[in-house]
Amino acid sequence: MTIRPRSFNAFIGVATFSKLMLNTARRMVYPFAPELARGLGVPLTAVTSLIAVNQATAVLGPLGALFADRYGNKPVLLFAVVLCFIGCLGIALFPLYGVVLAGLFLAGLAKSLFDPSLQAQIGSQVPYAQRGKFIGITETSWAGATLLTIPAAGFIMSHFSWQTPFKLVAILTFVCFFLLLKLAPGPHRFHGRLSNKEKETKRLQINWKTLLKNKKVVGLLIFVFFMSLANDNVFVIYGVWLESACGMSLAEIGMSTVLIGMAEFLAEGGSALFSDRIGLKKSVLMGTAATAVTYMVLPFTASGIPLILSGLGALFLFFEFTLVSSMSLGTELVPEFRAATMAAFFAVAGIGRIIGAFSGGLIWSVYGIRGICLLSGFCSVLALAALMAGTRREPNAHKIIHP
Repeated sequence: MTIRPRSFNAFIGVATFSKLMLNTARRMVYPFAPELARGLGVPLTAVTSLIAVNQATAVLGPLGALFADRYGNKPVLLFAVVLCFIGCLGIALFPLYGVVLAGLFLAGLAKSLFDPSLQAQIGSQVPYAQRGKFIGITETSWAGATLLTIPAAGFIMSHFSWQTPFKLVAILTFVCFFLLLKLAPGPHRFHGRLSNKEKETKRLQINWKTLLKNKKVVGLLIFVFFMSLANDNVFVIYGVWLESACGMSLAEIGMSTVLIGMAEFLAEGGSALFSDRIGLKKSVLMGTAATAVTYMVLPFTASGIPLILSGLGALFLFFEFTLVSSMSLGTELVPEFRAATMAAFFAVAGIGRIIGAFSGGLIWSVYGIRGICLLSGFCSVLALAALMAGTRREPNAHKIIHP
């Protein structure tokens, strides 16, 4: 199917804005967890449990690709947007804990279905030489949420209610549905020998068996599990920490996410510019060590807003640099099973975030920020040890043995 460049560019713009709304719905609860707890009349740990349920949808990401192969990319994109609309509208109209739980699950599931389907749509329409540019454009929506929409949500919450931003996201995703309906290319299904279900299942089983026997892959999976756990353990409580330590308002907490978004942009750019020059493995090891040190230092920054925000900015800078570099490292561990390796990478990262979201609220309620950072720092050290063990060169592995 040939797509006119202008029409496809318009589709990319709408898809990027749709991703921005989905990312906002998924990330908005993090900095404003205290406000949601007050609004729902529940303890903070109940809200961090909501976040964990939201993160649990990450392990369902591969389903998006499976549905897209079966039904086409466009129907899955539209279905995902509808899920986000229903979830956010339910939260806006019915401020009950059970409704918010279901709404956040739907919003998280929407993103897990939308992302792989959009990437598949771009892959079917764009030559390989230009694919990175278009996917990169759509991925700006991740940092865009922390730079634009979440600060705006904080301002709106402080002047209206905690439900109002969800109502606005619902309205905008409703508009996105009709724009995508008009602009998205028609269904593209995968056809070929791999459409045979039995052959595909057998091939995937062989892939997983091969991967789980590879110590480099296992080391990377343990690494990303502990790194993700450590990060969400802090991320779920940083809003309440800023509120309690510095007395920051909702609008100020929302604006603090701009710093996180800038740090993420710098980290992604730094990884692109320097990780290959430094070496991918060395970049990940250095980034992990720096992240672990920052966790340990973070509790001592709580003496003023500039210092505490600088500590958080450094933390997300080091973490994002490490994570992006580790993705690049993972794509070359087992080149013949690259897709399976990265699917496992993101699924295990999702599991780590689920556990981190649960642990963050519980540890905060008992041990405060010191307990939070101690656990996150320890998990980072475990991640570092796992990666070093997994990628350690075997004795004489570099030597060529001649018959």
